[in-house]
Amino acid sequence: MISRFTHILSIAVLIAGSPLHAEMPPEVAKVLLEQKAPAPLPKPDGEVVQVKTATELEQAVRSMKSGQTIVLAAGEYRITHDLVLGAKTSEPLRNIAFRGETGKREDVVIRGPGQENTEGNPQSCFQFNNVDGTLVADMSIGDFFHHPIMLHGRFGCRAVRMRNLRLFDAGQQFVKGTSGGLGRIGAKDCIVEHCLIEYTDIGPIANKGYTQGVDIHRGDRNIVRDCVFRNMHVKPGLRFQHGPAVLMWNDSRDSIVERCVFLDCDRGVQFGVNEKPKDGPSDHSGGVIRNNFFYSSRRITNADAPILAWNSPGTKILHNTILTNGTCPNAIEYRFANTKGVIIANNLTDANILSRNDAEAEVYGNFTQATPAMFTDPAGCDLHLKSPVTSIVSAAEKLRPPLTTADCADDFNSHPRRTDAPSDIGAAEHRSTPAVKE
Repeated sequence: MISRFTHILSIAVLIAGSPLHAEMPPEVAKVLLEQKAPAPLPKPDGEVVQVKTATELEQAVRSMKSGQTIVLAAGEYRITHDLVLGAKTSEPLRNIAFRGETGKREDVVIRGPGQENTEGNPQSCFQFNNVDGTLVADMSIGDFFHHPIMLHGRFGCRAVRMRNLRLFDAGQQFVKGTSGGLGRIGAKDCIVEHCLIEYTDIGPIANKGYTQGVDIHRGDRNIVRDCVFRNMHVKPGLRFQHGPAVLMWNDSRDSIVERCVFLDCDRGVQFGVNEKPKDGPSDHSGGVIRNNFFYSSRRITNADAPILAWNSPGTKILHNTILTNGTCPNAIEYRFANTKGVIIANNLTDANILSRNDAEAEVYGNFTQATPAMFTDPAGCDLHLKSPVTSIVSAAEKLRPPLTTADCADDFNSHPRRTDAPSDIGAAEHRSTPAVKE
């Protein structure tokens, strides 16, 4: 039987050793090479357009209509223009898709002129404008000075699903959700799932370290799940430092980040950034961060914490496992006076949970004295418990109203948490850790 951890990290299995990818550190490859790819998608519905070259891909994008699927044959695509969808349509493009033909994301690579190439074109790959219902799946996209994927919320971008992608070496954000215009206009109902988002070495210099993994402005109900974020880190001394792997802010709402792995990222998940006037608008509101693994082995200066809720009232931070190894001062921070109604429960960490600048939260059931020896393979970011620990197993507190068991009904492995007795503190139920394939 293959573990859910194995399933989640599956998105990188065939990449190690591939010419598309720098060699992974041995401690990471040991875990990733055990992975099995996610279940394949069903065959596309509607009209299918087959492409084999960058020129054919660009032509197919320019003439794309609602209901079409562009299927990319195995190979490398060195595009010369951004792939822009829905920029000049009064009605949204609906139910469109881009899929790699083999279902293996390492077989199809869309590559730009380089993350540090300030003059080369194109500087981004996909730009989704007035679209409603889009799938991008089973391919690798990287080496762009700006963004592999842009979600232009101000032009109506909605319901883009990004699945089984490898996004690598972006000069700025890997998935960028823009906003603008009057009112709260941002990307809505988008999903990033089963993706590997990484720097093969380190973040950008030409853009002065200005990078994040998934960065959404004014978004509603956007989800990041079952993904791996790796090496979200830039050199010390650059203007921009500590870009989060996932950043939801600028009046975003009801974001969800769950069952993800954050390996050597300066910051993991951040809801909200800026302080606003007391009783004024929040930078983020609601949402949940649950069942994630965070591991860091490199020294990070002033990165604050792997999980941050800054001016993000009503956010729930539940059942995460965090091993900082002393690389940053805290495991979880909630900050600014507008941050109220936050619930931080049943997290397993090796560092403190801290309130700053008059933030308020209900904090219970957490264990903050974790050590690497407790876990199966911490260097490989497998943060399942190696063996039962009395203070962790069956030691979680029951979620208190207004929460119910439905707010964290399963665990990192997508297995149900026990309800007949207390569940475990942290992301993964010890009893649900499946056996690794012989």
